[in-house]
Parts: sequence; structure tokens; C-alpha cells
Amino acid sequence: MKKIINIILILILSLTSPSYSWANINTTDNTTSDTDTNLKPIKLRRLILSTCFKKADKFNKEILLASTNLSIAKANMIIAKAIPNPMFNLLYGWGPAWEYVVAGNNQQFGWTEEIQVLGRRTKKMNVARANYLQIAFQVEATRFKVHNQVRRAYIELAASHAYANSIKIQVINSQKLLAITQKRFDAGKASGLEVEQAKLTSRQIAILKDQSIGRLITASANLAQLLGETPSCDEIIDVDEKAIFNLTGEFNSIDPSIKKTLPSLNQLLPAAWKYRNDLKTLIQQAYTDKRNLILANTQRLPDPFVGFNYMFTSYKPYQPQYFLPGVKVPQQPGYLFSYGQELPLFYQYQGQIEQAKNTWLQDFKQNDLLKSQIALDIVLAYEALISIKKNMDKYQVELLPASFKVAQLSRRSYELGKIDLITALIAQQQYMQLVFAYFDTIVQYHNAWANLEQAIGIPLVNN
Repeated sequence: MKKIINIILILILSLTSPSYSWANINTTDNTTSDTDTNLKPIKLRRLILSTCFKKADKFNKEILLASTNLSIAKANMIIAKAIPNPMFNLLYGWGPAWEYVVAGNNQQFGWTEEIQVLGRRTKKMNVARANYLQIAFQVEATRFKVHNQVRRAYIELAASHAYANSIKIQVINSQKLLAITQKRFDAGKASGLEVEQAKLTSRQIAILKDQSIGRLITASANLAQLLGETPSCDEIIDVDEKAIFNLTGEFNSIDPSIKKTLPSLNQLLPAAWKYRNDLKTLIQQAYTDKRNLILANTQRLPDPFVGFNYMFTSYKPYQPQYFLPGVKVPQQPGYLFSYGQELPLFYQYQGQIEQAKNTWLQDFKQNDLLKSQIALDIVLAYEALISIKKNMDKYQVELLPASFKVAQLSRRSYELGKIDLITALIAQQQYMQLVFAYFDTIVQYHNAWANLEQAIGIPLVNN
């Protein structure tokens, strides 16, 4: 009887021990589940959150894609400041119409140039520069979004390790409990129902173990994808910040103390106006569209085309029917100046100007909408963070200690013969459910931090 009590006590107490990686699991151990022998070899490496941020900055495909827009915008600046190339013109004819002086046709060649008026070239350059700065804000907004996703994925991976470690300990101890129950049955001190119940519990935990390994591989693949990698094998990434799931509720670089780091709600909204890159992008878009409106107004006066041509003749040198015999036909050179310009008599580009104006005015409404959404996101994330932190405190101070005490009392009662094994296992199961619920609460807590950081636009914790 005392051996059973000790096994159950070890099972429960082991959940509060420091976590460790699935890399230490010996799948060939005789005490493990039969399903473990079918597992594929798993690659393992260790990453810290700051390293993940650096790798994402360098290799994340979404950031790299957004960064290419900067090169495109820079090329647009070169296009905008370019002076239009001149157009070369050549008119050259042959036949009697160009050979005889009586026809009077000339050959000519020259150049035609478009003259940009009303400072159109400068205004195009202003639009291109404004657009370049807008894209720069978009790149930074993408970078911050990816960092936020990396933080969430990293926490999910740490949670997966915590689940896996707890379930691993349950697997080992449930099989030991099954062996002891079988010995008690052989000695006539336990019923066959207790043996079957112990077997069923062992099988259920073995299933959870396989599921936990799958969760680890999935979380690792999601993190690897955010780091710019293409998952190609069953890999488990180990993390250093698994201690955040200890029942002691310790804080570290990614698990900050609200009392020390969380500003007041009144301070967060001005910070969002200052740091939200997507808001900066929208403000810069309004500035860009204003430059576009100024450029559109210049269309009221179209660009003229100025040309200069040189003219010469290619007559037959001697034309006795028109000149005295022996008199050479003289060359008749000349110069031609041309000027062409669209006359906006019927249409003065009112449509393009009105479109640019309304697009600019629409930006202000989008700005107001985004500010309203930011304020809502900050309030919701802030209140969720406070609420979840209170729940964490309840788990640490009230629920988990009380549940552990109930589990202890149930073991003592089982030892004295006042309750059966099933009742003691139910108390143990309740404690385990609270432990897993506590893990879920920690994940929610970090997601709430990520939501608040996303709403403000800056990290609240230095990594």
C-alpha cells in the first residue's frame, strides 16, 4: 500500500520539477510505450528569442519581399528625375519630286524635345521621394509584425516543451504504477478493476505523449518558417525560456513583471501615435497623395514639344530645261523650327485632378479609422493582460496549492483504505488538469503581451 502511495506522490511532485527537452527521451527504454519504437529520428537544436529575431531580420521571406519594394521605389526616383530624351527626325525622299527643282521638295533632319512645364519634373521627384519613405515605413511595419509572430511562435514552442515534459513524466510513472498495481493484484491486495484502470490510464497517457511530440514538431516548423527556413524534416527546436512554465511563476526576459514594465493606459495611446509604423505609413501615404494632387494640377497645361530641323536639297546638279546649259543647280539649305502642344479646349483633365483630390481626402478618413482601431486594440489588450495576470496569480496562490493538498489527502485516504484507487486517480487528474490550464494561461498571458505590443507598435520588453 505504501509503495502505491509513494508512486502517486512522485507522479504529482514531479510536475513541479524543472523542465527538460524531449531530446533526453530514450525511446528504446523498456519502460516507455510501444509506440515510441516507431518514432523517426528527430533533429534538435537550441535557440534563444534574441537569436530568432536576428535570424528573422536576415532571412524571413516576408521581410525580404517587403525590402525589395525599396529598390523599386528607388528606381522610380531615378525615373522621376530623368530628363526626357530628344526625338531624332529624318525625312528623306527620292524620285522626280525630290530631283527636280520645279518640285521644290527638301530633305530634312532634326530633333524634337519635350519641355516639362510648371515644374512637373520636380513634382514627379517629390512624389517618388514621398513614396519611397512610405515604403520604408511599410518595411518596418512588416518587420515588427514578423517579430510579433516570432514571439508568439516561440512561446508556443516553449509551451509545447512544458506539456511534453509533464506528459513524459506521467508516462514513466504511470507504467511504474501499473507494475505495482499488478503486483498488488497478484498478492490479492487489489482488485482486477484497479489493474484495468491502471492499464487504461497508462494507454491514455501514451497517446498524449505521441500527440505532444507532434505538437513540438509543428511548433518548431512554424518557428523555423518565420525564421526564413523551409522545414524539410522532423525537427524539434529547443528553447531556453522554458522556466516561465514553472509553477513558481518566475519572470525573465520574455516574461516581464507587470508592476515593473507595464505603463499606465493613458501613456500607451500617445506612444502608439508615435511608434505605430502602419500609422506612419498611412500618414505618409496622405502626404504622397497630396504630392500626386499637386502633380495632377499641372496637367491643365500640357507639355509642349519643340523641334529644330535642318533642311537641304538633293536636286540633280544640271537641269537644262530649267537653267542655262552648264549652269549647276545651287543648293538651297534652310532651318525649320517646330512647336507642338496639346490644347486643352474640351477637356482640362478634371477627372484626374478630382480623382487625386478625393484619394487624398480619403486618406484622412482612413487615418481616423486606424486611430480608432488602435485605441480599441490597446484598451482590449491592456484589460486582457491585467485579467490574465490575475488568473495566473490565482493559479499560483490558490488553485494549484489547494488541488495539490486535495491530491495529498486523497492519497492518505487511499492508504488508510477509506477510498479506492479510482478516487485517488480522479484527484490526481484534477490536479493535472489545473497544471495544464495553468500552462494555457501562461500562453494566453504572453499572447496578451504580444497583442499589446502590436497595438502600440513597440516592444514592451527588451530582448
